Amino acid sequence: MNKKSIAVLPFVNMSNDINNEYFCDGLTEEIINALAKIKQLSVTSRTSSFYFKNKTVTVEKIREKLNVATFIEGSVRTSKRKMRITVQMIDTLEDFHFWSEVFDRNPEDVFEIQEEISHFIAEKLREHIGHLEIEDKLIERYEVPVPVYREYLKGRYYLMKLDYDSSLKAIEIFKSIIERSPNFVNPYLDINQAYTFMGTMGLLPAFEAFQKAQSFFEKARSLSPNSSRVQLNLAWIECWQNWNLKKAYEHANKALETQPTDEIYLTISNLLTVEGKLGPAQNYIDKALELDPFSSINHHYKGFLYYLQEDYDKAKRYLEKALELNPNLPFPPIYIGNSLLLSGKPIEALSYFNTLSGISIKDLTKLGGKTMCYAVLGERTKCDDGIKELESYLTSDLVEKALIFLILVYALLENEDKVLEYVKEAFNNHLPLVLLLNPSPVLKSFKNNQDYKDIMLRAIPDNVNYKQKKKYKQALLDTNEVTRYSKELKQIMMDYKLYLNPDLSLKDLASYLDLPANYVSQLLNLGFQKNFSEYINTFRINEFKERILLEENKGLTIMAIAYDSGFNSKTVFNTFFKKIEGVTPNAYLKSHR
Repeated sequence: MNKKSIAVLPFVNMSNDINNEYFCDGLTEEIINALAKIKQLSVTSRTSSFYFKNKTVTVEKIREKLNVATFIEGSVRTSKRKMRITVQMIDTLEDFHFWSEVFDRNPEDVFEIQEEISHFIAEKLREHIGHLEIEDKLIERYEVPVPVYREYLKGRYYLMKLDYDSSLKAIEIFKSIIERSPNFVNPYLDINQAYTFMGTMGLLPAFEAFQKAQSFFEKARSLSPNSSRVQLNLAWIECWQNWNLKKAYEHANKALETQPTDEIYLTISNLLTVEGKLGPAQNYIDKALELDPFSSINHHYKGFLYYLQEDYDKAKRYLEKALELNPNLPFPPIYIGNSLLLSGKPIEALSYFNTLSGISIKDLTKLGGKTMCYAVLGERTKCDDGIKELESYLTSDLVEKALIFLILVYALLENEDKVLEYVKEAFNNHLPLVLLLNPSPVLKSFKNNQDYKDIMLRAIPDNVNYKQKKKYKQALLDTNEVTRYSKELKQIMMDYKLYLNPDLSLKDLASYLDLPANYVSQLLNLGFQKNFSEYINTFRINEFKERILLEENKGLTIMAIAYDSGFNSKTVFNTFFKKIEGVTPNAYLKSHR
């Protein structure tokens, strides 16, 4: 468990006023966002924190479910003239409350309250777990009147319910706020989020939803072009609308630098998947799940990646967990059924698709899934009937869903001409489904078809599935690549702390960059002037120096802390420490205590 990890549980409303409920949720969300700005801190995302709202929880359950070393809980009681906020921090490892504080404040001082509490938590956390670099400003003070901000929190309350009626209610609230405070960026971003959610979930036709969202997003972009949420949206737009993965990565990395959240790690995992880099994509979705273990979409995507890697048993487990967390999620059923179908169980797959409930006919999952099963089972009449029905949707709002199923059905029927016909139609209409064809296991037999390869490479020029692999040269990486991969490697080391694994190898490190080991060896040499051992052990020495000064480690021996820092040899540790620090570990400890 990462000792520098924390969850903020939803603050409890101790008043009868529903408006105080909005404030409680808003305060919790702002504190989560504020703490997420601290680079060295792993902060559980909102979805997983709010999973425990209105539930009785124990320290053991928080430790088990969220895998955090500490958590915050609190309550808010308000009257017309006074607000009392109680906050306490609990250590899940030792099961004790190591501080508690009561804040009595004026209810109108909303922004000051959020800033004060966030900084107070950060400072107490630093005192307890060790050094953290804390910015002077963790909370953004919005230039809007307090009544408008409180109304905004009401909109967020409904937005995060994640259903159709609540989304529409939130949109109306945000629109009324925009009329009063047209330069307040958040309502524009939230309307964009609401429409995007409804389009993605099939609650509105996708094209209609995204069109409605666009003007609000463009306004948000003009007001705050560098915000993390704007950059994240731009990453999605560049990938799925513009098919420009280079720019998509640039925006995603800018968002990551500003505020690392599970949504950003999920997005980068998406981008890597589109390129066919499934190993690194798994690394990023694992980080997303670490920050938000109760996110249905994160579980779905983990299962989807296993599906693409043809590990169908693992895929089903994660996809079923996603539906357990959110039964209305529309994506998992198709891949559960396909996992059964592609693992040699077409009868079970057909039964699964036949018994699907709670899914709109317009979703096409049931129709498309059954038609795929009939193709595999050789029931050609039923398959042809399914194809005709799918084709009837090609002139409707469901054209994209119909096309993807038609492509998959004809691939299973080994009809190359029809597959290429529909792939070209999707490409010519610039439909995002083209990007999802790249890693599909159903279509892997088409990778040798030159026409199909040409389409994939026109859509994704850096596509690793179809692009001819580089031949090894004396200079494997050019100067620009060394700079780019050096930055990426630094971020990976910060995010994953790979050096804590005593058995880490150069090959393991290379897998995170999706480069051959000899490329990474050259990268370390040119980008850092170090070999692999020197590079990794430098991180371990820094980790040791941080841990050895912690109050909680005073009873441990030097070597015990060295082993906790990733070393597996006393000789290697002592040699590297003296080489880097110029003194022995004992001498260093004496001079710093």
